[in-house]
Amino acid sequence: MLKRLQDFWKLMRLHQLVGMWLLLWPVLWALWLAARGTPPLDVLFAFLIGTALMRSARYAATGVRSGASPAAEAGSGARLALARVPPWSAFLLIAALCVSVLVVTGQLNRAALWVFLPAVLLGVSSLITGRFFGLSRSHLGIVFCFAIPMAYAAVLDDVPWLQAGLLMAANLCWVLAYNTYSVAGAPSHAIYGTEQTANRPPDPRTRAIAGTLQFIALVLLAAVGMLAERGLAFALGLLAAAGFVLYELRITRGGDRPSYIKAFLNNHGFGAAIFLGIVWDYTLTGWQATNAFTELNTGADAVVADHACTGPLPRGVSAQPTAHDYGYCALRDVTYSPPNWPSPMQLDVFTPQREGLSPVVLVLHGGHWQLGHRHLMEPIATTLARRGYVAMTVSYRLAPNARFPAQLQDVQQAVHWVLDHAAQLHADPQRIGVWGFSSGAHLGALMALIEPGDPWGDPAVHIRAVVGGGTPTDLEHFNPADGMALFGVTAAQDPALYRRASPLYHVSAGAPPIFMYHGKDDTEVPLEQAEALRNAMAAAGAPVELDVVRGVGHAGATEAAMDPALGFLDRVLKP
Repeated sequence: MLKRLQDFWKLMRLHQLVGMWLLLWPVLWALWLAARGTPPLDVLFAFLIGTALMRSARYAATGVRSGASPAAEAGSGARLALARVPPWSAFLLIAALCVSVLVVTGQLNRAALWVFLPAVLLGVSSLITGRFFGLSRSHLGIVFCFAIPMAYAAVLDDVPWLQAGLLMAANLCWVLAYNTYSVAGAPSHAIYGTEQTANRPPDPRTRAIAGTLQFIALVLLAAVGMLAERGLAFALGLLAAAGFVLYELRITRGGDRPSYIKAFLNNHGFGAAIFLGIVWDYTLTGWQATNAFTELNTGADAVVADHACTGPLPRGVSAQPTAHDYGYCALRDVTYSPPNWPSPMQLDVFTPQREGLSPVVLVLHGGHWQLGHRHLMEPIATTLARRGYVAMTVSYRLAPNARFPAQLQDVQQAVHWVLDHAAQLHADPQRIGVWGFSSGAHLGALMALIEPGDPWGDPAVHIRAVVGGGTPTDLEHFNPADGMALFGVTAAQDPALYRRASPLYHVSAGAPPIFMYHGKDDTEVPLEQAEALRNAMAAAGAPVELDVVRGVGHAGATEAAMDPALGFLDRVLKP
């Protein structure tokens, strides 16, 4: 029995952990970048276990496919192990590993599973293409490139494709580079149909190709760092990784195969340097913010600061508030939904350093009601907190998994959470506003305008002010694809449903003040949508403002409208 387990162990390549780490490093890069620090532990464990299981399944399947011939791709230990393992045992092992992969990945959100699908298809294809092409050693690393957008999706419920795409490209260059060293250093290998043996030295161009690919990877990683707004520690990680690249080029100058294998193994240090740079950078940022906060609040101001920072600790929440920057404190991942809610929903709270009660602003993200994450709205929330507001970025259920009015009910429940914890937040429950963008602006406007007697209304929810950017106001005449995802029916099939979910049809003279900003060149939400609500509110005698930002589209209007939007909230919500 013990001998059989040892054979299984070797068949899954669990005795060669360097290859495991080479696959794990890019996954860890992506998780830390997506979470802007330590990712949720359940997501981290899912990716760690999933990586090990998927790698083991692939190598076990490759071994069964290749058989015990001398030309098999697997190493000699794996070939000998396979020769001793009955075929039915090997197939049961592969099946168990595949089921385990599905169980682990099934714990992730739907956005991550959609990215996982092409990775599975590419992994299965490698069992076929590996017979004919010399890229079979790189194929697993290419498959694991998809773990990068999966990590972003699992953490953010969305994929910032520019950042994730650059990271995927960097990882692809790195995979091809270290496998170039590996193949060149092997006793025998076939590249593009040409067999090389141990009696023939590696092609000298191999070294140049590998080094070039690694430096391209470093340039791409530097671009990722710029997009993620990383600092000195991240740059030092890149510099350390560049040192590993130069070391590999130096040790392979002699052209002997063992030096190429040594260079291949050295890439473990390259991946670790990048990861440690990312971790150090986020850790250093947190330390700097904490130290600056401590220095800022020495003496008499410390009492006020402590009061503000410990305020948002509701009963039962285990997270601890931390000073995040000058002027505010942050408490993250607070579950605001009650235990019987269809899905646990979370928000992040940003509290100002000030005495007395502060007005509250709920900040709602966009994303066509189907994408996005509350973290995307954090710059607005922190700006509000510095200005003296209790600001909170709120997650809500996404379509099409959750049909409307689930999204409206979620943000209404977030208001209930505020009312229940107003004393701990040092918040004024009579001064609650909403700042939303795109679909978040629609939800904020609808929550403010909908009649308390409406079945979707909530008598306890009183919104005093709304800021909406790129606001869809008339869903009946909006994007049909978004409407179908949100409602499950078209506007033609149920026009009354579309109108009832549109802020435009809930305008009254008693509506709270609304400030809308909209890009003149917005092609995602036409300017006519905001103009329609502006005209309806003006006709009803309700206070409304519309700031049309020229020369920008859907995403570009927020920065230009920040000052007038903040001024509007100050006028309405501050005494």
